Amino acid sequence: MKRFYITTAIPFVNAKPHIGFALEIVQTDAIARYQRLFGRQVRFLTGSDENSLKNVQTAESEGIGTAELVARNAKYFAELKNYLNLSNDDFIRTSSEERHKKGVEKLWQACLASGDIYKKRYQGLYCVGCEQYYTPDELTDGKCPEHETAPERIEEENYFFRLSRYQQQLEKIIESDQYLIVPKTRKNEVLSFVRGGLEDFSVSRSKERAKGWGIPVPGDPAQVVYVWFDALANYINALDYADDGELFQKYWTDCPERIHVVGKGIIRFHAVYWPAMLLSAQVALPHKLLVHGYITADGQKMSKSLGNVIDPEAIAARYGTDPTRYFLLSEISTTGDGDFSYARMEQRINSDLANDYGNLASRVFKMVESYCQGAIPQAGKKEGSDDELKSTAVGLGEKVKSQVEQFDLNQALVSVLEMVKHTNRYVESNAPWKLFKEGNQERIDTVLYNAAEALRIASILLFPVMPGKCRELLAKLGVEEKDITLANTQKWGLAKPGQKISAGEPLFPRIEKNNDKKDKKVEQGKKQATVESGQWTAPSVQPVEELIDIDQFKKIKLRTAEIISAEKVPNADKLLRLQVKLGQETRQVLAGIAQWYTPESLVGQQVVIVANLKPAKIRGLESHGMLLAAQDQDGVVILNPQRKTEPGSEVR
Repeated sequence: MKRFYITTAIPFVNAKPHIGFALEIVQTDAIARYQRLFGRQVRFLTGSDENSLKNVQTAESEGIGTAELVARNAKYFAELKNYLNLSNDDFIRTSSEERHKKGVEKLWQACLASGDIYKKRYQGLYCVGCEQYYTPDELTDGKCPEHETAPERIEEENYFFRLSRYQQQLEKIIESDQYLIVPKTRKNEVLSFVRGGLEDFSVSRSKERAKGWGIPVPGDPAQVVYVWFDALANYINALDYADDGELFQKYWTDCPERIHVVGKGIIRFHAVYWPAMLLSAQVALPHKLLVHGYITADGQKMSKSLGNVIDPEAIAARYGTDPTRYFLLSEISTTGDGDFSYARMEQRINSDLANDYGNLASRVFKMVESYCQGAIPQAGKKEGSDDELKSTAVGLGEKVKSQVEQFDLNQALVSVLEMVKHTNRYVESNAPWKLFKEGNQERIDTVLYNAAEALRIASILLFPVMPGKCRELLAKLGVEEKDITLANTQKWGLAKPGQKISAGEPLFPRIEKNNDKKDKKVEQGKKQATVESGQWTAPSVQPVEELIDIDQFKKIKLRTAEIISAEKVPNADKLLRLQVKLGQETRQVLAGIAQWYTPESLVGQQVVIVANLKPAKIRGLESHGMLLAAQDQDGVVILNPQRKTEPGSEVR
């Protein structure tokens, strides 16, 4: 069985986890779970970075010891496993585990033996938040580009790593994709940095400045190992690098796929410093570096240092673990930036999970219950639409596998949801409720068997993203844990006729504002709205000044439409160009919603448009209709029918 090793970065523990790290760890977990689904032997590592100066400073500000602070906060990161349903095999702590200390010492000695560690006096601008020196040219208005704080000027004698020695070698392995950096834009950034000339970097701090916290430099107790030299080594130390253990051989030296997942803010450490250290120590390099972007709030990067964090535990408690995981993986680009809003999350849950996937499960289970005595029926004679559904379903697994292996988790989910929508359309067009009235039980059995089989395949392919709910659904279909494999998505006919099914409660109930029992306060400028005890208190609005009569209203033709393609309009930050299906007609509609929706998230959604507006020209493009949307303090949300209708249906 092919082995696969994947890691997250290990975060500083000066505060609780924020949703930016939750994105990273959920991405990594989904990739690990997909690889297990594909039949690989996976090891997934995460942990906590505890030997930083910022942890010392935070402990001082709280009036507690550093060891107490990092132990308390490391527990918060370890608990991500529970409320995000993570499958990591190990969690390493860098301040308290002997395997890590011994591994750092071994790596130091290996680099020293290669002639790559030496001592010199140095002066530079140091950001404690980044635990990194900056040159004046790298600052923005004299401040750290990450934390927007002025760095501290430091002068002291430290040990340095001879990074300059590895410039040509690093350029070669990155340019050739021997060390593959994804996406290509990040690879180009790294190559530009490397070609600009690499300078040796400091790999120790004085014990005095580190306030005695950290791993002592071997042979020099007056110095402690620089936190990044220390932290990067966790990826091999958790595999028992110090003693050249079995796990190190299995999942590093002899492993055919070693992958790190990190945020773009720490790319330099992982793309340049880390491979150079490994080259020096004569240790095998990682194969791939997947770099994700940031989640923003109100357009500003979230950061513990900036104090504008969103708590993932609160989000998971409010919306559920699986919807939280799904939102992060479907709404936020795997390799790009994204923006979080409660309105967008609720819209995504309602649209994709309640209206599409959850609706398919509910209708299949309810109709099996109603028309087939509560048991999966035996399929009968096939028709053309049956073969089309089967072909789409059995080919989906390989498509999703290819997308996941290219780290395109967003598109993998789009592909599965397209098949879910296809199945919903299949059920609609075959209409078992009409067949029941006609007494055509054989056709009912065939349609519901096929729908149940397509649901089985979709649920297996969504399992790595929503393991809890998909496991629950698959169990209803009679699928055992051992059968949740990629191979079983490529076979048609594994749903078991006679398997008893009960509809039960909806997997993903729609989120309705007036059913919200929790207090919620959202403020934007001077606007405020509060939900208290299920009562919605809206912000005050101006009374409507001009009324229209019913005849005027009848002139407005509202129609449902399905978005079949979406793309950004060049040089227009807010504008999306949509192609919508309106009955037998396809129209182009321009909508100023790019701030709240990505193009890929819109494809397949059913919306409402004003169909009889005169064409308008915007940025040189004609718009033949207007998309209906609502706007409140959380942003803009497009209007979706509660269930799918025939495109072009009248809204009145």
